[in-house]
Amino acid sequence: MPPAQPRTTRSASASRNSASGPAVVPDSSGTGESQVSTSDSSGRMFGPSLPFLPNANLVGPVPDSFDFERHMTVPEGIARFGIPLGIRIQRNVEIERYNDESISTTVDVLAIPSPRPPDLDVGPALKLSYCYTETELKELANSQALCDSLGPFPPSLIRQIAASRARGKKEAELVRQAEKEKEREIDSSIRNKLLGTMEMQNPVKRVFGEAKETVIPTIFLLNIRNRLIPPLHFFTNNQIELVHTSPQVIHTKFVRLFGIDEQCGEKVQLLDLGKMITLWGNDDVYECLSPLRFLEASKNLLAALQLLCKPPTESTDPLQAPTSNSTNYAIEYKKHLSYFKQMNDFEDTFALWYGFEREARMDILLGNVVFDWAKYAARVHIILQTRQAVEHTNLPSRSKVPRLSIMHDVSSARAPTNKFFSG
Repeated sequence: MPPAQPRTTRSASASRNSASGPAVVPDSSGTGESQVSTSDSSGRMFGPSLPFLPNANLVGPVPDSFDFERHMTVPEGIARFGIPLGIRIQRNVEIERYNDESISTTVDVLAIPSPRPPDLDVGPALKLSYCYTETELKELANSQALCDSLGPFPPSLIRQIAASRARGKKEAELVRQAEKEKEREIDSSIRNKLLGTMEMQNPVKRVFGEAKETVIPTIFLLNIRNRLIPPLHFFTNNQIELVHTSPQVIHTKFVRLFGIDEQCGEKVQLLDLGKMITLWGNDDVYECLSPLRFLEASKNLLAALQLLCKPPTESTDPLQAPTSNSTNYAIEYKKHLSYFKQMNDFEDTFALWYGFEREARMDILLGNVVFDWAKYAARVHIILQTRQAVEHTNLPSRSKVPRLSIMHDVSSARAPTNKFFSG
């Protein structure tokens, strides 16, 4: 039949249009515009063409096979350390805000199940941020003032600083724990060494009425030998006992030995007289000692000099053997001390002649001056006569009542001469 031929012609025309590309389909909406349609090799039409998505770089819709994870991964930063730190931080704030919005858009697209709208695109490509040096990160972690001056910070930098501070605290805690463990080990070691060390060495019995033997500390002998004479009141029994029992309260220093050739260069531990005088006071005034303590300290000082002047028992050197006309510090100081001990009214006049006694004592110990009885007597006579003259001038109507003697012997006190007490 003739009507069948035109159907074949339309089919061929459509086949040609399909082979040459998209065909223009009249607009059925009545707007007069045409839409582009696509077809496969058999000529079947699929409707209007799909939009191109620039961010996803494909024709929509976004398929499930799209690499969303890679699209949301922040790229490596830019190492442009010549740009000031403050400017890099400000730029990174804007960059990270832009990247967060892009990632948020991509996450929203991923949450929509397929088939997605053909015009729904993922977020734009992420921007590169600026890097920081290790030194800059350390400075920011250690200084809150620097952080305040350069803020606000991007979230990534805040996390880096917080992580650095947390690591620092953890490391400090580990160091503190290691130190405490070390202290415990040292304490345990010291404790083990202390156990059993309080055994009595050479125990002695105390005999009632017998005076305890005073042992001169070695450090006192070293000071005397090096011409660094401690004040006289350092030699009282109480102070010597304190040096023996509580050496930790004594201030010391290391000084080279004086005048000993065979030990030249060796340093020994001596009293630090500057600090010890600050602690215990000086002996330049008589109030530092009572007459009884003066005798006690002088006796101990004499014992120290005798130890230093005594030749070693095993020495066979004839030069060290004492001769009949030889003298030493111990001999001269013993004469010096004997002179003052035999004085009349020793306790009453102690405050008067103590200054001269100290001067003469230091002359012997430091100036190599020998004892001279005549000069001592003349000097003490002048001192006493001067005092008597002053008392006679200032107190003409009073007579001096002496104090009790050293041994508190009441019989040694003279009767008052005032007329009201006379018989």
